[in-house]
Amino acid sequence: MKKPEMDNSQEVKIKIKKTADDLIYLLCCVFNEEVPSADRCKKMNLPNVYRLASMHYLASAAAYALEQVMELPREFDQAKKKAIRKLSLFEIERSAVFGELEKAGIWYLPLKGIVLGEYYPKTAMREMSDNDIFCDPERIDDVIPIMKRRGYSFERLYDSYEDVYEKPPTIVFEIHRSLFNEKKTVLLYDYYKNIEDRLVREFEFGCKLTDEDFYIYLIAHMYKHYSNRGTGLRSLADIYVFLKKTGDGLDREYVGSELEKLGLVDFERMASSLSEKVFTGSALTDSEENELYYYVCSAVYGNEEFAELNKYLRAMDNDVSNRSKRKYFRGRFFISGEKLKQNYPFVYKHRVLYPALIVYRPIKGAITRPKALLGEYKKVRRLKKD
Repeated sequence: MKKPEMDNSQEVKIKIKKTADDLIYLLCCVFNEEVPSADRCKKMNLPNVYRLASMHYLASAAAYALEQVMELPREFDQAKKKAIRKLSLFEIERSAVFGELEKAGIWYLPLKGIVLGEYYPKTAMREMSDNDIFCDPERIDDVIPIMKRRGYSFERLYDSYEDVYEKPPTIVFEIHRSLFNEKKTVLLYDYYKNIEDRLVREFEFGCKLTDEDFYIYLIAHMYKHYSNRGTGLRSLADIYVFLKKTGDGLDREYVGSELEKLGLVDFERMASSLSEKVFTGSALTDSEENELYYYVCSAVYGNEEFAELNKYLRAMDNDVSNRSKRKYFRGRFFISGEKLKQNYPFVYKHRVLYPALIVYRPIKGAITRPKALLGEYKKVRRLKKD
């Protein structure tokens, strides 16, 4: 019997899975301080593994595994050396910046990779693109002259919650004015609005979070990306290495009660369970395989397709039933409420014009962006539970 031909999407998915399995195997070895199989490593398509690892900022970690059984391919060798060099530059500059903040009496809190690198077997396994630091919001403008004196250019992102400082060749600081966006993640923003009450002083003005509070922030930050554009394997790796070192010592009752306030109990349970299974080489269920594929395809900062699909899901309250889809399309056609007020304030004030708007919008859409509307229709129709 002739074997049925796979469509292109199936072939691509199989290739991605094979490459992801190889990368995950290397990460399992290096995170658990085991020597990988030389025979298996030789059979890998290492250029493909490198490309995927780079997308997830895990090429350096993979290099630490491979170097135990072979001479490193050039791209992996360069990735490791670059990570070590960048880490050294960051540490030197960070120490100087922290010293300036101490002199100025501005409290500061290192975030994300600055902290997480210490939980990896080798700090350089946790590649970083920038230094994330949260500073006293009331003194945030006092940071600007400090950084400019050190040769940094300055950009304030008013639609975000961070100030970006850059200095050649590759040093970037993101100084946070808050931990989450006030408009886009209201619940998380409100929860962290008075974070100073949770800070533990390491120096006179340098602060840290307890392991429990750092883990809660790690989950909250991960969920922000996961529910928008998606998030990659490095997020799962962060959870795994953190819990590997702190898991038994965490006050789980406190963590659970705080995650309950944020509505993240189920997400944390799913993410921590998946990270444990993935990086110990345990068998996954079909739904966990689908979940892992989402992470693999998201890369480190997510992608536009997932951002679009997640937008549709949020609009339907994660209900992908036919009834919910019909309700979604009605809402897109018969715009009302806050959306009407924001997008068509004149019609909102003069409701007699509303019937004309109902006719005008679909005609305009059909003329100016027919492909986009058809694409939206098809994507929403195809949404499934998994």
